[in-house]
Parts: sequence; C-alpha cells; structure tokens
Amino acid sequence: MTKKTTYLILMVICTVGFWLFNNFYTPDTYTDASVVKDNKQVKLENYLQPSSTTGVVVKHNYFTLSYNEKYEQAEWVAYLLNKQHLTYEDRKRPYFIEDPKVKTKSADWRNYKRSGYDRGHLCPAGDRRFALQAYNETFYTSNITPQKNDFNAGVWNRLEKKVKTMGKDR
Repeated sequence: MTKKTTYLILMVICTVGFWLFNNFYTPDTYTDASVVKDNKQVKLENYLQPSSTTGVVVKHNYFTLSYNEKYEQAEWVAYLLNKQHLTYEDRKRPYFIEDPKVKTKSADWRNYKRSGYDRGHLCPAGDRRFALQAYNETFYTSNITPQKNDFNAGVWNRLEKKVKTMGKDR
C-alpha cells in the first residue's frame, strides 16, 4: 500500500469519525438522583397531571411531561410553582441535551440548527433557578418546542410572566 493510499484511508476514517461524533454524541444526563442533594425536589401528584394520549409520562425531579414520539416533543409539561421557587440565582446556561428518560430518544438540539425556530422552553428555566439540578433539567430537548421568535418573545413570554405572577401568590 502506498503512502498516498494510507493517507486517503486515514482521512476518510477521521472524516467519518468526526461526522459520527458531531451527529450522534450526546453529553451526559442532568437527571442523576445522586446529584440531587438540595432536598428541594418538587413532587407532582398524579391527580394533578393531565392525561397522556401517548402513555409516555416522563417524571424528572422537578417537572413531568407526556412525550409524543411522532413529533419528538412533549404534548404537555406540568410543574408546581410557588414563591419559594422564584429566586433570581445566577445560573450558567447548560447545553441542550437529549432526555435520557425518553426511551425512544428525544429530539436532538441540532434539529433546530438553521431552522428559523427558537428552542422554546415549556417548563421555563427561569422558574427553576432555585436548584442547579432543577435548572439544568429544563435544558432537555424533551422540554423544548420549536417556536417562531415573535411567538417565543411575545405571547409565550407574557404567559410565562403571568404564571410567575400567580406563583408569587402561592
């Protein structure tokens, strides 16, 4: 085998390796019960949850969702919010990662790349600043939905503010 052939084979292997890493690597999970040391877990009783048309209910430490595999997103997200949850702690924004509790794999953050859509949180990260684990869990791709920027920064933002105001009264 010539040097030219060897270099060509190595280049192909490296290119394929980088492509696989870029398209299939997912960082570790944020949901690790051993990491949750703050004792601030928020249990959502089953009777408070909407019904699931998919039967795929995913319970995280700080919110619950019903996942729809066909659309690779949640059909609903439910969480409790009260004034103790509403803190303004500065948190470092983590990466969006796939939800390890969705057995069929949730959408990948790359699905949103150059799509023209925002990654709109369903359970707002700002409502989960009271604990690092709670905040990080909101960055699972199962907790985001494609939203046009006008919608995300407009009516959706106003709805989140309204819910936050209601939470301050609880």
